[in-house]
Amino acid sequence: MARRSLLTRSGTILFGTPLGFLIAFVILAGGWTLVVFKDISRELLGTSLGTYIMGPVPILRRLDDLLVAVCIVGIYAAGLLLAYNMSVLINWLFARYGKRSAPYDDLLPYRPSESRSKANLLKSFHKIGIVLAGGGAKGAFQAGALKAVYEFLAENDALDKVKVISATSIGSWNTMFWLADLIVSADNGKLSVHEYWWKSISLRSLLAPSWYVPGYRNAFCVTSPWRRTFDAIFTQPAVKEHIAKSKIHFYLTRSNVKSGLLECTTNNPNAKSTVKTRYHRASHSKPAGDFPTLVVTNKDADKLLQDIKAGVFASMDLPPLFPYERIQNDQFEDGGVIDNLPIQFAAMERCDLTFVLPLNSDFVADVNERSIFHRLFRVLDIRQGALERNSLKIQYLYNELAVLRDRVTTLEAKMSDAKVDVPPVGNSKILREALGRTHQQSRVFGICPDRRLVESTINTWELWKSKEADAAFSLMYRAAKTALSSGFDPSEERTIIALVHPAGNVDYFVDF
Repeated sequence: MARRSLLTRSGTILFGTPLGFLIAFVILAGGWTLVVFKDISRELLGTSLGTYIMGPVPILRRLDDLLVAVCIVGIYAAGLLLAYNMSVLINWLFARYGKRSAPYDDLLPYRPSESRSKANLLKSFHKIGIVLAGGGAKGAFQAGALKAVYEFLAENDALDKVKVISATSIGSWNTMFWLADLIVSADNGKLSVHEYWWKSISLRSLLAPSWYVPGYRNAFCVTSPWRRTFDAIFTQPAVKEHIAKSKIHFYLTRSNVKSGLLECTTNNPNAKSTVKTRYHRASHSKPAGDFPTLVVTNKDADKLLQDIKAGVFASMDLPPLFPYERIQNDQFEDGGVIDNLPIQFAAMERCDLTFVLPLNSDFVADVNERSIFHRLFRVLDIRQGALERNSLKIQYLYNELAVLRDRVTTLEAKMSDAKVDVPPVGNSKILREALGRTHQQSRVFGICPDRRLVESTINTWELWKSKEADAAFSLMYRAAKTALSSGFDPSEERTIIALVHPAGNVDYFVDF
């Protein structure tokens, strides 16, 4: 797919904005450019600023053209900024008082019946976790893979074995459809709510331009349309009650702007004692080692959904597009800033099988030595990819420690039976802690889009590309089905990541 120019991309984004803003901005900016500013610029061009200010000074005469140019550019930019903010206000009025049709009919959660299949690949597993990475519009790939995982679990009578879902950013949004059992449709010929949402995305259904003043505000958009969609889907009575009664522990992560720590919204009432963080707290207001959480249990369904909604939009508060999300007087932004693949929650809840859906773990790309913007975006790609690889590496070491500890325990028991003296642990605190752990090995199977597939289909910021999101969902669904049917081995101890290529073929990597 040919790369589009920056001008073409900008035009696509502009015409994808809400109609109230678009029409107002075209009229106001056009009127400013063609009518008012024309007279102002003509007046400035006919004035000698240096002579007007200081008289006939030679140096200022030489600066005349520069001063006039700076004034013209500054006045024009100020006029466009004013037109932009007035358009934002007009769009807000349309959104607040205009009539909006509900895009979703009455929704009912649906879970497929048990398969009754004799070949149950998951019968040896008892507690399954799902881990969803962040990645903006690349969540379309994740959504397709998530549907394949859901169907795979249903085919192997394992949906009830899913006990943990941890997610960040767009992964938190995809999590909501799993909790609501809106991943597949009861009607085989009809799209599920989850698939329909991804295949019909547009800028105006997700974002709205926000007022902006340089040096006073650090965000450009608000998520008001997206929040209305959340309400339209997840606050419907049947869906709301289904989520409230879910037995799955969810962890929706976010980044605390002030402390720089990862926090989460969860429905695990024991989260404070179950989940520990590997980050050091800068404040001693809470006991060292406790993972900062917002527990949203023991509430009525309406209050529960409001807290979950705040957690979801804090988790995907993508900087610098959106203003900080505020929860309990703290400010938050995207969880992917700190940890883009929160796999530690499934491990800490002792899942013996975890399905991981990263979006950045493959980040190999050609080097561009010409573009500054390409270089900056490349740094972001590498960082997000490194975060995901680091999470997978930690999980690998976590499993390695469990296997080694079991081996030591077995050898010590045999030595004791043979009446051979076992060397004492001594004063090694690290060794005592390592041998004292009780976690068990967790099998990990992941599915991730190849970078070339991402670049040829839909990337992080491209929330306006509905056709590409449709293609990404469908291709990833088919490839994930293939990977699960032919590449999943319940006896495999290594962490396996299935990498999906542009043609839909799959290969696997285990190098962490």
